[in-house]
Amino acid sequence: MSLLVFQWPAIGALLLFAIPLAWILARARKQRRLLIDAMGGGHPTHRRRRDVLRVAAFILLVLALARPGYSPQTESTSRSGRDVVFVIDVSQSMLAEDTLPSRLEVAKQGVRDALNTFSNERVGLVIYAGSASILCPLTYDYDFVRYMLDQANTRTVDFGGTMLQAAVEKAVDQVFVDDREGVQDLIVLTDGGDHGSAVTQAIDLLDEKGIDTLLIGLGSPDQGAPIKLKDDDGNVQLLEYRGSAVYTRLEDAALRAFAAAGPRVEYLPLGTQPFNLGQVYIDYAKDKRVDATDSENGILVYQEAALFFMVPALLLLLLAERSVLQGRPAAYLFALSLFALPPQTDASQTLEQQFNTASDTLQAGSFEQAETLFAELYQDTDVTKASLNQLATIHFNRGLALVGQANAQDTPQLALLHAHAAQLAFLAAKRSAPTLERASIRLQMTAVTVSELKIQIAAIEAQDEQVAELMQVLVTRLQTLLAEQTRLRETVIETAKDPQAAQQISALINVQKKLQLETEALQSMMEQIDKSMAVQTDDESIEERLMAEPLRLIKQTQVSQKSAERQLKQLEQWPLAQELQLDAENSIEEILERLASDSQEDPSAGEEWDEMEENYEYTDDAGESMNTSESMQGDFAAGSEMQELPVPNYSAEDILMEEQGSQQFRQQKRASGNAAKVEKDF
Repeated sequence: MSLLVFQWPAIGALLLFAIPLAWILARARKQRRLLIDAMGGGHPTHRRRRDVLRVAAFILLVLALARPGYSPQTESTSRSGRDVVFVIDVSQSMLAEDTLPSRLEVAKQGVRDALNTFSNERVGLVIYAGSASILCPLTYDYDFVRYMLDQANTRTVDFGGTMLQAAVEKAVDQVFVDDREGVQDLIVLTDGGDHGSAVTQAIDLLDEKGIDTLLIGLGSPDQGAPIKLKDDDGNVQLLEYRGSAVYTRLEDAALRAFAAAGPRVEYLPLGTQPFNLGQVYIDYAKDKRVDATDSENGILVYQEAALFFMVPALLLLLLAERSVLQGRPAAYLFALSLFALPPQTDASQTLEQQFNTASDTLQAGSFEQAETLFAELYQDTDVTKASLNQLATIHFNRGLALVGQANAQDTPQLALLHAHAAQLAFLAAKRSAPTLERASIRLQMTAVTVSELKIQIAAIEAQDEQVAELMQVLVTRLQTLLAEQTRLRETVIETAKDPQAAQQISALINVQKKLQLETEALQSMMEQIDKSMAVQTDDESIEERLMAEPLRLIKQTQVSQKSAERQLKQLEQWPLAQELQLDAENSIEEILERLASDSQEDPSAGEEWDEMEENYEYTDDAGESMNTSESMQGDFAAGSEMQELPVPNYSAEDILMEEQGSQQFRQQKRASGNAAKVEKDF
């Protein structure tokens, strides 16, 4: 052990308190002896030895607080690593879904994977389409890079199209710093589309600054994929150009030509296969140098030796209070427990135990709980220290739990949500460990499941549309039937006043028979609708079905109509026939009311609620909320003098989210306006 050095020497001033402490203890000892002599006692005491032990323990504790250290080592305060600028293509062609969930999301996830493996690299972020924008300058703050990465979308740039030259110039001129030649990397994630870049100028600029460039190609080079766009209402439509849908593929040849033209440019066509960009970069930069570290400008780090002073100090205190602890075993055991060192926790053992618990839960069939455990396990795992195989295993088993949840769902819509999540989990496992064949197999199986679920959902939606159309026809015919039945009853009332009413009995009966036939036809239609709904919900109980009560009422209507027909044959029974016809009308009206309340929801209800939500601002106290659409009463200036301004109830997070939404809105409007200036906005 080398010479001890006290890192906080100022704490040594506390040693001066040892002198008054010794004086106080000596005076107390003298007073105690005088008191014993006055009481006639003559037994010697051991307080002098006890006081010496106490003062010695105090001195040792002060020395421990001064942070004694030994074996100094010099550590550099500078970071040794490379400068890495990620450039992401955010043109609309990157929305193609030939790589799940889309080329753009795969590119962003790749950057996240790289950040998880970085430690000393400075990272910057640039996005481009028809123009380029800097989202993040070079920084060691990876959390900020992740935050800005989440903001990247196709509306973040001013112009649509694809101009790789603009991104290269932006990164070289405004992101990379001078005097760092040889330790700068430009990582470009793109599908290769380019609308007019000057390749030679971009290559010359990279060579001049000594910047190594890695082009990563995303998307299928063989099969074109459509570009799906979502409007403000969430509706999906395909991007069209000159009246035809646009299909985009990885422009492999153009990227290879770009790489061949530059000696410092490499091209890696990853296509649609999963990958871990962190591992890709490690392989890419393993033979490249990092910036030099000057050890003379570093700081000295000592091995801590405070424990060597604290343990003797506590032992001395224990010996000093031995007489006090005698006869008190509990206190003695507590004092000894102070010397018990906390057990060393093996992080890998804890990780293994958590994984075994989650695996046992998965084997037991508790898929939801198992998925939660695997998700928590991944969050608790230090991705910078865990191996890629461990991360892949966690993702893979979480995907199995999600597949189990998908199979347990009652509806294909819910099953599809879990299947999509499982697909992403298997994809994450494949990115972490590309050689994990089980993940590839599960990816294919899950893709088949997703396709089947989409077909089921499409069939259900088609059947829903058919049922909705039948319901509309049913309601229309019921309304017509009600009008005709009412007209017939009114005709019977008027005819009863005619002296020659008996001559019209036959005509009235024929009309009532036609209405009965229409009622029977409507009953058949209602039974068809009821059967379709029962198939969709797998509900075999007629009491629980939507059409149960309308079917009962339509049968009751037929009974009333048939009875009214019989009563119409005799003129003196016409008043009773009118009552029966009125019963039929009431039954039809009740059917219409039930269909309106049970099977149809007011489509404007959600819009009305949205309007209400927009017109109200919410505070922490619901009783103090007010309608902002109300007109103000009285003079505004006078009112402002009378009332205090309300205390703002917005947190920093609320303001940040509001500004983020406003920024995205401005970006969208600006991008929409500029899109008209670009011939190919993709």
